[in-house]
Amino acid sequence: MKTKLSFISKMVVAALALAMTTATVFADGEITDVYATGTSISSAGDFVVRTTNDVFYFNGSEYEVYKVYYDDPAMNLKIAVNTEGKCKSFIAYTADYTLFYNCNKDGFGVRKVMFTNPQVHLRFDKEAFQEQTVLLKQRKIEKKDAIELIAAFLPGMQST
Repeated sequence: MKTKLSFISKMVVAALALAMTTATVFADGEITDVYATGTSISSAGDFVVRTTNDVFYFNGSEYEVYKVYYDDPAMNLKIAVNTEGKCKSFIAYTADYTLFYNCNKDGFGVRKVMFTNPQVHLRFDKEAFQEQTVLLKQRKIEKKDAIELIAAFLPGMQST
């Protein structure tokens, strides 16, 4: 009888351990693939871009969402991608700001920025913003290249 009870209690412990491990692995809600990696031009350090299942809605369009993780977690952000049209449009955003990237006759770069409150803009360098209005002098850019450019250069506009 004792052997049967010992076996049952071991099985219960193993089942609980498996359940807790599974819950820990899926705690973030999703496991995503690495889409790109690189190094930023700022103190944010290296970055990893991961795919998500999230959808960002803007002006009646659906955007794919990518999460960017930096060595400095304070710089983490999301990039929404609209793949419709001649030049894809990209929106880099956090809870504090939203930057819009697009193509025009001069090339690919940041076009507009919006802040959630007046104090946030103090963290951004106006000259760095101006320099990033043309990140690439081509009118067409591949999605992955654009995401890597945004992830590498956007933190350079901010002071930590």
